[in-house]
Amino acid sequence: MARKQFYSLVHRLFKNNTPDESSINIHCHKRIRIMLTMGLISRKIVEKKRIAEVKIDFNGAKIQDGRGSKDLRTEAAHNLPCNILINGYSTWEYVNDPECNFHERIKKQLFLLSASTVIVLKGVNYIDSQWEKNGIIDVLIGYLYKCINIKTDSENEIELLFEAGMNFINGCKITLEKTEEAIKNRKIYRNKKDILGKIFKKYNCVITNFNYKNTINNILGIYRLPQYK
Repeated sequence: MARKQFYSLVHRLFKNNTPDESSINIHCHKRIRIMLTMGLISRKIVEKKRIAEVKIDFNGAKIQDGRGSKDLRTEAAHNLPCNILINGYSTWEYVNDPECNFHERIKKQLFLLSASTVIVLKGVNYIDSQWEKNGIIDVLIGYLYKCINIKTDSENEIELLFEAGMNFINGCKITLEKTEEAIKNRKIYRNKKDILGKIFKKYNCVITNFNYKNTINNILGIYRLPQYK
């Protein structure tokens, strides 16, 4: 299946702009927030489909919002590090599943979680790909399983989700540190130490200061509204 490419309004408006260093922070922040959100929306898929035995897998991105520019030396960095599969189907393929019967807002969110990108200067995608090779995908999948196994509306639901979120953030930190350690002696890192070192520093700052409880609380609050159940 070829990757489906499209442009949202944001990318149409800014696709010819050269990103500044703030795009690194924006991308990392969106990456963490979207991974956290995927855990909560995956629960909805499993509940709606009444899936008794859940198998989570992944493959390369299949949909993409926006693209980089060869002339500007930019690339579209996916915020979600992989295409998530629940029992063999991409999460976004459940958008129009009649059994799920999702509200239009949830449908849009579910689709865009997988397609979302930030246009960044080259170097960011390299760090992302190395991070994926050094464990961030395993951290994400472990977090998804934990979220799915937490019973909706249970007495300690929010506490368990916070615990899953905390473990996820810790996993992000550990795998990012592992990534930097793994590549710091490579020629590409030595030749581009200033920019690649800056990316690691910004990523670490975003992760360290990320308010995962706020994200989980906000998303869970939305999903509890009658129209989104």
